[in-house]
Amino acid sequence: MALRGVKVLDFSRVLAGPFCTMLLGDIGASILKIERPPTFDKIECPTKASRLWAARQGGGVGGGDDSRRFGPPFLPHNSEHLTGNVEDERLSTYYLAVNRNKRSLALDLSHEKGRDIARTLAKNWADVVVENFKPGTMKRMGLDYEDLKTDNPGLVYCSISGYGPDGPWSKLPGYDVVIAGTHGLMSITGSPSEPAKVGVAMTDIVTGTMANGAIVASLYERSVHPEGAGQRVDLSLMESQLACLSTAASGALNALPGTPPPGRRGTAHENIAPYQAFKCKDNEYFVIGTGNDNQFRALCEMLNKPELVNDERFLTNAARVSARDELIPLLNEAFSAKNRDEWWEELGGHGFPCGPVRNVKESFECEQAVHRGMALEFEHAVAGHVTVPAHPAKYSRSPIADGIGAPILPPPMLGEHTLDTLTNLVGMAPSEVESLEGEGIISCWRGSSIKEFSDAA
Repeated sequence: MALRGVKVLDFSRVLAGPFCTMLLGDIGASILKIERPPTFDKIECPTKASRLWAARQGGGVGGGDDSRRFGPPFLPHNSEHLTGNVEDERLSTYYLAVNRNKRSLALDLSHEKGRDIARTLAKNWADVVVENFKPGTMKRMGLDYEDLKTDNPGLVYCSISGYGPDGPWSKLPGYDVVIAGTHGLMSITGSPSEPAKVGVAMTDIVTGTMANGAIVASLYERSVHPEGAGQRVDLSLMESQLACLSTAASGALNALPGTPPPGRRGTAHENIAPYQAFKCKDNEYFVIGTGNDNQFRALCEMLNKPELVNDERFLTNAARVSARDELIPLLNEAFSAKNRDEWWEELGGHGFPCGPVRNVKESFECEQAVHRGMALEFEHAVAGHVTVPAHPAKYSRSPIADGIGAPILPPPMLGEHTLDTLTNLVGMAPSEVESLEGEGIISCWRGSSIKEFSDAA
């Protein structure tokens, strides 16, 4: 596997960081996910012994990555067979989507003993640290890059934040939907009358993807550095989103003074026409992309609209963009004559860029998506049968941890690998682990671990 032997200490939660570390885990990196242990009622469990007993009965509430509870939907759908706290034992499909090929260590970083364990892992085990706390949090805990690189100078340390570690906005909390509004994406997404957010947290996902690339680049640079030195990498949702505004940003930044900025056009394109979805007879939608004049002529012929080909208003793309308010109603009328799938049968086999607007489930059932194996299925000890999006890259030599090329680790239960980590990686005796669990500094899931570090690939 491409990243076999790379070890990642993952302090991230929710989406951007977990998406990044999932991509690394898919291609062979060993990911250890650090999560908050559950908490126990101080009246019901006042002593170490009572907390330990409650933990072994599946007690405690909360804890772990917040996304474990981002739902519904949750799996399993039927929770009758669960023995612990059902609200904490069920897993959201949100969490299941981005946490495969990881192991979970439930560790309280607010306690010095917990931070000592994290430092030991960073010193003796990790090649990479990924974190997405608010800037300054890791420094206050003594887990910042400057703290850890002394004992591990080869460490690659990736920080993900809302707006970056410095500057006037650096202390503000950053969420995908907020940054979509404050930094341009909503201004070009939605209908002319109302902004809309993208259907998934695309800013988070883009940031995680860029973090993945930055980590791999840093690992390569470390491999050719004469002293094998690591480095800090920092990314923010704001900067990742601004970078991905790309062509829209280039148009706005280079426009003549007084030129209106790009606006919201629904499914239409600011600079190309026709390039959008059209409503069909059955109230479904069909999308086309005419990227050049030849494609526009082909579209007119397929729609039996030859009179549009030589219409001076529509001869070039620039002309069509200027006259889109005249062109689009004519195409709306044409597409309203047939159902969505009828247009697909008629236009789909002619090399013209077009297709039916499908829902999410239909998209994964599409024959091309099925052929390319984009629905990844696995069995989970608690959630049961799970289907999630697969890793998108295919390698000619390096396998993917998808259960076919290499074994897959289903998303872990909270603390599923705590005992294994502390005994095999940190070197603790079972009695030490038991004492820490009684103090609430760690928690151990009592189900069967899927795969231990001691026999990991």
